[in-house]
Amino acid sequence: MKRLLTVAAVTLLAALALALLASRRPLGNSQEAAAAPPPVHQATAELTAQGLQPPKVRVPKDHEIHLLISAAPEAPEGLLTVVGYEDRIEAMGMGPGLAREIVFLSDRPGDDFAFRLGGEIVGRLEVTGSHLVEGHE
Repeated sequence: MKRLLTVAAVTLLAALALALLASRRPLGNSQEAAAAPPPVHQATAELTAQGLQPPKVRVPKDHEIHLLISAAPEAPEGLLTVVGYEDRIEAMGMGPGLAREIVFLSDRPGDDFAFRLGGEIVGRLEVTGSHLVEGHE
């Protein structure tokens, strides 16, 4: 009988210890993701009659991008879009002397994104970084 009570007490203490440890563990990835905002990356470009300068804007993957595009006095007018990010970046009117800031999360790596003004491609966007979630190994 004494032995049975000892086993029951040890089992109860072990269960309490496990419950205490489980309550102190952080919850899944949702808490981690919410805790750390993405790093901010600032970039600039100028829209000229010849297109964007520089012609290719490079930004790092998984950053909050703040891209300031200013238009030179001889810049063409039209709606500027970023092909490949249309669902996140709204088309914006550009014209001589105007400046617009584009803010977005650069979570789609690649070098095949285009800045389009009207029907013309005026520059490229390259999002550098790995396509893999864990990165290259």
